[in-house]
Amino acid sequence: MTASISTITFGRLSACAFTRDIQAAYAFYRDVLGFTKTFENGDPVGFMILTKDEAELHLNRVKDHTPSTANIAALLVDKVDALHEVLTAAGVRIVKSLADKDYGLRAFVFADLDGNRIDVGQRIAGAARQPRRFETQNLAAAEFIDCRMGGAVFDNVDLSKASFNNVSLKGARLNDVNLSGVAIDDANIDGLTIYGIDIEALVRAELARRRGD
Repeated sequence: MTASISTITFGRLSACAFTRDIQAAYAFYRDVLGFTKTFENGDPVGFMILTKDEAELHLNRVKDHTPSTANIAALLVDKVDALHEVLTAAGVRIVKSLADKDYGLRAFVFADLDGNRIDVGQRIAGAARQPRRFETQNLAAAEFIDCRMGGAVFDNVDLSKASFNNVSLKGARLNDVNLSGVAIDDANIDGLTIYGIDIEALVRAELARRRGD
């Protein structure tokens, strides 16, 4: 009998930050952000688990780590302006400035000592949570970076050669959309539905492109 995903209960899912100097990283998260170390492993130490309130972060030592330009985690807090002030006072690099976002969060992005980026946000009181709708638009070669588009609707939209990097498309719907040449890197596509698109033709075109036909 084949197992069903509906019968499996998921436990915690934790963000992971790679670091060249795990002790320095630990000191940063402890002294600046108030995290507590709850576990470590290795001699010398190569792995740690840090926690604060409901947040959990795993540190992994990687001697040749090169940071990504994508966010490694999203953190919700109850006082985003206060945290932004704390980080700024500590000289932490702010990658994206604090601002009210159209998806209902007041948010900013900071980078830790190793360049790992964390998106911090607080829900805006009374903000509407209506799904975004794109209809009869030309979004060819558009870049969607570090954004949440859960439940968004794309109807008769040209997305040819568009790119999605660190984007949530959870529950989004695409109807009669041109996806030719679309690049998707690190996107949440749980529950994504696509209508009116010739998937076979897209796959054949991509295979031909990779062969250089």
